[in-house]
Amino acid sequence: MTSSVGHVGVVRLGTRSSRLARWQSERVAALLRAHGAECELVPIETRGDDIPDRPLPEIGGEGLFTERIEQALRDGGIDIAVHSLKDLPVEDADELCVGAVLGREEVREVLVSRGGRRLADLPAGSVIGSSSNRRQAQLLAVRPDLVVKPIRGNVETRIRKVESGGYDATLLAAAGVCRLGLESHIAEWLPVSDFLPAPGQGAIAVQCRTGDAEVRKLLAAIEEPGLRAETDAERGFLRALGGGCSAPVGAMAVLRGGRIHLEGRVASVDGRRVVDVQGDGADAAALAAALAREALGKGARDIMSSAGRAPAAAVTGGPLDGLRVVVTRPRAQAEEVCRALREAGAIPLPVPVVSVTALEAPRGLDEAIDRLESYDWLVAASANGVRLFLDRLAAVRPGFDWSAAAPRVAAVGPGTAAALEREGIRADYVAAVHTGAAVAEELARDQGLAGRRVLLPRALEGREEAAAILRSHGAAVDDVPVYRTDAAEPTDAEISQLERGVDAVLFMSGSAVRAWCDLAGTGGGARPGTTLADRTRGAVVACIGPSTAAEARQRGMHVDVEASTHSAAGLVDALRRLFAQRRTP
Repeated sequence: MTSSVGHVGVVRLGTRSSRLARWQSERVAALLRAHGAECELVPIETRGDDIPDRPLPEIGGEGLFTERIEQALRDGGIDIAVHSLKDLPVEDADELCVGAVLGREEVREVLVSRGGRRLADLPAGSVIGSSSNRRQAQLLAVRPDLVVKPIRGNVETRIRKVESGGYDATLLAAAGVCRLGLESHIAEWLPVSDFLPAPGQGAIAVQCRTGDAEVRKLLAAIEEPGLRAETDAERGFLRALGGGCSAPVGAMAVLRGGRIHLEGRVASVDGRRVVDVQGDGADAAALAAALAREALGKGARDIMSSAGRAPAAAVTGGPLDGLRVVVTRPRAQAEEVCRALREAGAIPLPVPVVSVTALEAPRGLDEAIDRLESYDWLVAASANGVRLFLDRLAAVRPGFDWSAAAPRVAAVGPGTAAALEREGIRADYVAAVHTGAAVAEELARDQGLAGRRVLLPRALEGREEAAAILRSHGAAVDDVPVYRTDAAEPTDAEISQLERGVDAVLFMSGSAVRAWCDLAGTGGGARPGTTLADRTRGAVVACIGPSTAAEARQRGMHVDVEASTHSAAGLVDALRRLFAQRRTP
């Protein structure tokens, strides 16, 4: 561990006194000891432990098992507090924060029953012990003929109450049962599809004082960043819905390849209404908020209201709230506009109809890169062109110092300028009108290109209009293809997203318009039998700029939105203005 451990001294871990809580605290202590810290467990009885015979929702579920431990942490009686993450309120307590999240091996629920009966085999009228609104709601959605009665106590106590005949069965978190070595009592592992876990279920949370820099540094050593991202998404979904640990909300997130897949469920306590949502994203907070908006729009608002909950202000009130918007960009480039849509309250539906591929043997490009210093200007006509040109530059001339030897750069618009900025290159010129022809005309007018050498990397199928304009003003132009844009087949899963309706379709290139029309069998397309056209009938058509809009109109589309600022943010902003007008009485 770092030398800072010596400044912390003996780390006092506050914990509930139950066997499971002590197991979790010993797990944390073992990890800290492995990093050189000395640890001491401090058992603390909580308000929930003091009232063992009343249902949790009846006595106020939030903070029952955490308040006294948190107060001991504020008062300095302990240095860190160890909790089951699902027991923590979704908002950080005053002066405290979660310094580490770790240790989740299992998220499922299990059934413990007398005689080892499975859920499907329990007779109608069987009594199931549960004090969780979430478990009751999901249980009655699957088996409405069962009777749910409150049950309290730790894991061992609940199992004994079933075995002694007080209940026919109970539902428990598998993590606790397994950590205590009680797997032999499990009658059935319940599928996540029927029983979504509580947000944060199975994870261990370690709290500390927000201002205790040394302890926070120590806890960072045992943090599991991937698990933090998953549980942030789960708890963010619950927070956005206005819920706490007693709310009838389930959520489970899985992080794969830098993206989070989140499933959420809101169910009425009687099991008669169930709202399911799911989606993917790179940003946990944006994904959670977007899915919460979707759930509210599908009926969760009434369920949460019946449970005495109100959604967070951040997920209500915007003109795009809950609107379903198709994004036709290639998969690799769709995240920027999807993120902007989520932040505006919309639900992005990625349906990529084109793909972008670097040319395999770009001989003209390699020759241009070899003599890059000879050019006065490089005209960046698209964000894709920027990315693929720089990829090729790195391959042909590794270590090239752009700031010392490269030409000046003109960008077709703010989106392309932003793509350059992300690569550490500042655009020297950004066109006022964001088309290839416009940047050529404006650059020639404002900079005087007669006798200047210009490199214009572009799509293989791109227009040659910009090069012609530059040459007409006396520039020597190397017009070099860098990549090609091909039609792409959306997957069945991507197409199935459209079954629940579509409010808008976004186009960010003319090639996407052409591919969409071909797939949909409209505008002269040749793919009969597709359902794209039917599923998006009546949806708003939004285009990123005049070239894309002209292509759409040529294909017979009615263009409702044309962004004035030709970027992902500009397109979403234009869409927001349109729907704000439509929603104004």
